[in-house]
This record gives sequence, structure tokens and C-alpha cells, in this order.
Amino acid sequence: MSRTPNPPVARHAAYEFALTTALFFSVLTVIRWLAHPGSPIAISDPDLLFPTVGTLVALLIGGLMVTPLGRASGGHMHPGVSVFVWLTGGMPGRAVLPFVAAQLAGSLAATGLARLVWGDALTQIGYAAVHPAASWGDGLLFLVEGGCLVPILLGVALVASRPATAKYIPVVIAVGVGLVVATLVPYSGASINPARALGPAIFAGQYDHLWVYLTASVLSPLLVALTLRALARRAQPTSA
Repeated sequence: MSRTPNPPVARHAAYEFALTTALFFSVLTVIRWLAHPGSPIAISDPDLLFPTVGTLVALLIGGLMVTPLGRASGGHMHPGVSVFVWLTGGMPGRAVLPFVAAQLAGSLAATGLARLVWGDALTQIGYAAVHPAASWGDGLLFLVEGGCLVPILLGVALVASRPATAKYIPVVIAVGVGLVVATLVPYSGASINPARALGPAIFAGQYDHLWVYLTASVLSPLLVALTLRALARRAQPTSA
């Protein structure tokens, strides 16, 4: 990932706020219409509902990443991704906190907007707050929520390493996240993004596993990025 010289951090953080708000308002809207029992287009079969939601989430992420705002800021919409991009040389460290703050603020704004637009229908589905299966403890949840991001980030690093394939980064991220949502919602909740978890949890007053959702999907990108950096240093030839 190439570093943009002297990027306009404030403007790009504002883009991240707008993108994150748009993404999660759309996600909550999808869930409101497809999962609410009173919706005329509700899907009652979980084997059909979760793949449908996963497909729509993938399309939303990929579409937002290739918008002008997404191309300008990188279209992270995820604090862990911003940490990963920074540590792999794609953005300056001074941009990380503004990006993360903008993304988390976007989560809150998206949930508030969805409540304003959809009213009681959203509260009746608990603001679509993520939660694990009843049998899952925090340890397993942490491993799964963090582990899901590893192959996605490795795929991003692989395609980003060559200019000819870097254009496929949105595809790798969108498909990866879509597959996670399609398969893991009934088990881990498939948040894999602090911004997905924060707003709904606060509006719903559901905090039992929030610390896991907020930390696992940031720690995992951090560890993957540091590992890639260490491997890159080892691969560099040493001077005699």
C-alpha cells in the first residue's frame, strides 16, 4: 500500500464518518426489513436470511469503497482496518485517531438515524445489536471475531503488494466480510468491526460482550500487520 504524501486528514476523516454512517444505516435498514417479523419481505428461514444479508453487506462495502469518498480516504469504515493500513505503510500515524473517532461516531450516527427513520420497528429487533450464541463464552468469541479477519487481511496484503492487483482490494474485503456474515451470525454475531457493534449496543443498552467486539477486531489487524512487517524485514537482504 502506497502512502499518500501529506493527506488532508480532517477531510478524509469526515469522509470516513460519512461512509461509516451510510454503511451501517444501510445495514440496519436491511436487517429491519428482512428480519422484522412484521415486514412484508421478512425472511423467516435463517438458512436463507443470513446469506442474503451477507450478500447485501458485501455489495454495500464494495460499493462504498469505490465511491469518490471511499477512493479518497481508503474506505476503511473499520478502526482495525485503519490500524492495519497505518502499520503497513498506507497512511500516517497522525490520521489513525481521527479516522477511528470518525468511524465510531458514524456508528452512533447511523444507529440514531435508523431509529429516527424506522422507529419502533428497529427497537423491536433490539437495534440489530450483535450477540453470540448463548453457549459461547468471551474467550471463544474473542478468538473467532479476531480470527475471521486474518484471512481477509492477508488477502488484502497479497493483492495490495502488486500494482496490477491492488484494484481488487474492495473485492477481497467485500467478499470476505460477506462470507463471515453469511456463516457466523448465529454463532459469534459476525460483528468483526467495532463500528458495527458500538452504536446498536449503546442504543439497545446491551453491553455484555461489547468489550470483545470492540477489541478483538482491532487487536487482530494489529497483530497481522506487525507480523507482516517482521516477515518483510527478515526477507530484506542484509549488507555484507
